[in-house]
Amino acid sequence: MNHLKTSGSISKLASFTGTIGYPLMNDYMFRSVMQSNENVLKGLLCSLLHLNPNDIWSVQILNPIELGKKISDKDFILDIKILMNNNTSINLEMQVNNRYNWPERSLVYLSRLFDGLNAGEAYKAVKPAFQIGILNFTPFPRYPEFFGTYKMLNIKNYHKYSDKFTIHVLDLTQIHLAAKEDKDYDLDKWARLFNALTWEDFKMISADNRSMQEAGETLFTLNEDDRIRNQCEAREDYRRTWDGVKQDMDELQVKIAELKSMITDLKSINEKKDNRIASLEAQIAELQRRS
Repeated sequence: MNHLKTSGSISKLASFTGTIGYPLMNDYMFRSVMQSNENVLKGLLCSLLHLNPNDIWSVQILNPIELGKKISDKDFILDIKILMNNNTSINLEMQVNNRYNWPERSLVYLSRLFDGLNAGEAYKAVKPAFQIGILNFTPFPRYPEFFGTYKMLNIKNYHKYSDKFTIHVLDLTQIHLAAKEDKDYDLDKWARLFNALTWEDFKMISADNRSMQEAGETLFTLNEDDRIRNQCEAREDYRRTWDGVKQDMDELQVKIAELKSMITDLKSINEKKDNRIASLEAQIAELQRRS
């Protein structure tokens, strides 16, 4: 059930070879590609939301940025706010680094998105809202999943409270867990596309999907733009800095755990020593009593 096959047209992608300078995994490049090519954004949304192409007739990015311009503090979080078909609000974000706050962060984003009623509008007029996170880490390590969907449910009978409040999570590290329905909508291919580091891999993955091929063509064009490349490099520098901080924190946690283990061992040794002393004192007292 692949709804996004090519129509036989020849893609410019065929001529691209070698290493991809800045792949889709770079969050600034991802933002740039999605903002630059509406067909690519539609294609990705079709896969993520399991829709047919004719189910999406309009997409509007509500928070466009000036591509190539230096990222300000306000734009540092590169989430994309989208209005689909004039009646559905979507927040789409690529998150490469695990900051260990994704559940809370996604809820805040979704809540802000959902609270979109204008003065005088009835509550039933509120638009369905979707928070979609494309993550390069597993948010719940005990429950790994390629594509997870979260809704408000009754915890006793699992009745859905509403279809208007939804969180989707695409875990790029768990492609091997893709379900049949995910594969039917090429979601596993999109995930592999994000991980593609060479044009040869990109071409192989996108061979029969026109929106993916357009993603490659747009990606190539943006990689040729020095302004875009500079901002992608800045994001890579930020990522490497964060990775370094995370590594330092992980090493510190290991040292803390080792020290806690040493303290526990010392306490155990002291406890055994105290017990031994108490036992010897009891023996001495008993000998003195007998004498």
